[in-house]
Amino acid sequence: MLKNDGIYVSALKLGNEQVFKKIMEHWYKKLFNFAKGYLNNDENAREVLQDVFLQLWEHRNNLADNTSLNAYLFTLTRNQCIDLIRREKLLLQYRTDKSEEYMQLSESFEALSAPVLDDIFTKEFQTEIDQTICSLPEQCQKVFLLSRKNGLKNREISEMLQLSPKTVESHITKALKTIRGALQQKFPGSFNFLLLILKNMPVFSLKE
Repeated sequence: MLKNDGIYVSALKLGNEQVFKKIMEHWYKKLFNFAKGYLNNDENAREVLQDVFLQLWEHRNNLADNTSLNAYLFTLTRNQCIDLIRREKLLLQYRTDKSEEYMQLSESFEALSAPVLDDIFTKEFQTEIDQTICSLPEQCQKVFLLSRKNGLKNREISEMLQLSPKTVESHITKALKTIRGALQQKFPGSFNFLLLILKNMPVFSLKE
């Protein structure tokens, strides 16, 4: 891993192509091996990596200064692999002569979607969520934690804090919007994938 992601992210946001090249050189082999392990195809792995680094460059201005390049790039690679496999499966699902290949793709899809891989990324996401919650106004933070951590219903929170139900709902909506914004900034281009992981986290649901 590079010694200080922040320095590279800052330079990348300024459009420094040399830094972009250095990031590619540092991560390409690891990401390629990761992708190939599930795609079993060099050409497809290269296609995935091309898309990953294209997204990194195109979304560079949206990166947060504290973005973890390792988590971000592996998340994008996993996401791109899942998308590619989904497309390939659609093309092969009615091909009786490709049934074996279809089964291999299905197995790879299941493996990439398995919760065990979530552990690689969840810590990064949870840290960002925790930091964002801590930055919320005190009342908003209290309402959100009572809702998501303690599992209280809006009516119960309303009675406990002597707030109107509409105010409680407004605080929860604000908190979710703030968390979504923080995650989209730190992990641009991968929010839909984050939802798949976040739905299995014990405290949070970002669907509201």
